Amino acid sequence: MSQLTKATIISLLLIFAVTSSGCKNKHLKTLGAIVAVGIAAKVIYDMYIDYKTEQTRNDNQVIKKYEAANTELPESPKLVQYNTQIAPGAVVSPGNTVSIQSSLEVVRSKHKEQLEIQEKIVIYDNNDPTKELKSLTKVVNQDTGRCGAFKNQFTFTLPKGMPQGVYPIKTTVIVDGVEFAPVQSQMQLVELESPLEHVSEKIMTAPAI
Repeated sequence: MSQLTKATIISLLLIFAVTSSGCKNKHLKTLGAIVAVGIAAKVIYDMYIDYKTEQTRNDNQVIKKYEAANTELPESPKLVQYNTQIAPGAVVSPGNTVSIQSSLEVVRSKHKEQLEIQEKIVIYDNNDPTKELKSLTKVVNQDTGRCGAFKNQFTFTLPKGMPQGVYPIKTTVIVDGVEFAPVQSQMQLVELESPLEHVSEKIMTAPAI
């Protein structure tokens, strides 16, 4: 039996128990909301996130660019540039594929050539922006172990049953265990009406001739 099925059975038993005890309607509504949040969190937790990375400039190119502007390399690795965007846009619907696209540039320190660059994504709850629903951390420079400029992409398909609302998303770069300032964005989930359903409804409600 799957975890989601177990959660559903437990939820129904809880509702039955509360109903049998004669609780007021407001308590049933509260319990129903808690159950819905729990199931939604499970659905999002199981969501698969794919990750792709592409190097756009190698370590020598990034180093020369930095030294031209700053004379010498920094004392510790530095995140020179980082930005992200949501594709196809910030307003999305369940069942559709969403990509968090980013570009970043990291320069190494003057003391060490090798380093590890990671990128992390965290999706938060639409009702509680402090509650983490899903996260993933991937190594950006796994092939080289050196600094450079990269284009990355987190891709996932929003599961059916995911509640509507605004979901905060945080992406951040981690270099040798040091986390730099994150980029905050928002994903607004809306349930869009299917064009076929809309046409079907019109046909069913059309007056007879």
